[in-house]
Amino acid sequence: MKILHYALGFPPYRSGGLTKYCIDLLLAQKAAGHDVAMMWPGAFSFSGHFVRLKKSKRLIKNSQNKFVIDSFEVINPQPVPLDEGIVEVEEFTRKCSDVNAYKKFLKMYHPDVIHIHTLMGLHQEFVEIAKEFGIRTVFTTHDYFGICPKVTMFRNEQICNGDCRKCGMCNQGALSLKKIRILQSGLYRKVKDTAFVKKLREAHRKEFFSNELLEQNILEERAERYERLRAYYLDTLKMVDIIHFNSTVTESVYRKFLPEGIRGEVINISHLDIADNRKIKYFDDKKLRITYLAPAKNFKGYGIMKQALDELWIEGKREFHLTMYNEADISVPYITVNPRFEYKELADIFEDTDVLIMPSVWNETFGFTVLEALSYGVPVIVSKNVGAKDLLENGRFGMIVEPTVKGVKQGVLQLLQNNELLANYNKRIVREMDLRNIIMSVKQIEKLYLEK
Repeated sequence: MKILHYALGFPPYRSGGLTKYCIDLLLAQKAAGHDVAMMWPGAFSFSGHFVRLKKSKRLIKNSQNKFVIDSFEVINPQPVPLDEGIVEVEEFTRKCSDVNAYKKFLKMYHPDVIHIHTLMGLHQEFVEIAKEFGIRTVFTTHDYFGICPKVTMFRNEQICNGDCRKCGMCNQGALSLKKIRILQSGLYRKVKDTAFVKKLREAHRKEFFSNELLEQNILEERAERYERLRAYYLDTLKMVDIIHFNSTVTESVYRKFLPEGIRGEVINISHLDIADNRKIKYFDDKKLRITYLAPAKNFKGYGIMKQALDELWIEGKREFHLTMYNEADISVPYITVNPRFEYKELADIFEDTDVLIMPSVWNETFGFTVLEALSYGVPVIVSKNVGAKDLLENGRFGMIVEPTVKGVKQGVLQLLQNNELLANYNKRIVREMDLRNIIMSVKQIEKLYLEK
């Protein structure tokens, strides 16, 4: 099968869960004998108008495989905002000035299927042409871009209801088109990981939410623009043959905005570095060892988790210790903060873990760390907003709690009061979980490619 993936680009220029999943899927499909390639939004020329596709060869690899594949960089794509938001809405819905470039490309390459991993940088006309040529298209929901310019559907510490009248406030700190063009340039790819540029990015992140509030009349004026923006991306999704939802959580969010009749299927995601490392663990009755691997951000549930543990500590229920791996500045008796971890350290981290906690407040699209913990036989506590809860089979392999202080507190308290719960979770994970079918399954995705 000839498969063309559309994603943000290759490491190290692009990183994150979307890129990891796409690259590993490419490798798995190539190893299975398929002809695969990637198209991605690249740099802008001086004119910034005429689309062309720049072909090259790329060596992609992980711990298991390495292959040379075709890379097609789209010169003069739409802008790529990442998670910075959008201000200049018109630039993101502008018609493609040269659809013939896409027609020539698809006639030349003519894949059996186009797997779209993001709508960022993608001209709507490309999907129209694929449909016109009878090429099957699949879209994977890695985030909420398309219905939310900031990709998270989360604002002011709460899940957003999709009201576009709030978009002006959320997006006021977005990068200008000029800055976006710089970030998509070939020069930036070369200097991205230099110490100086890293410091600039860090400083920008700290100032990200420090903008002055916009006046109400400006917000109302912009609401219509963001409604048009969402309609543009929804129109693109309507043309896709089938949507691959990476979790039931993601599906439930998207379905609120998609028209009825849009075909979709839930297939949980994975990556090729995950292996079956499960074993029976022995739990110490004296101290519950909790591990938290996410950033110390409230949308990740850090705030409610800490308050829940603080309350337990104050109440004298102190038979626990929390280990975190991020750059938080915290001085609490029951918390140890370590530097950010590298993937190769996970075996040691989970060896010293009784339970992983992921109490996200936002609608987490999936959450690889949950799957990684389960692959080591480690039980988990997740909020009902975490997409990876699908793996737990309604609580059989871990605990699903409300994304509240009370919910997290009750979950931890149950484990403190009944040590057998952890042992039972661990035994079920090791003996009953069908991990083989959960870990990167090319065949499940192939079925999406072939379904009529």
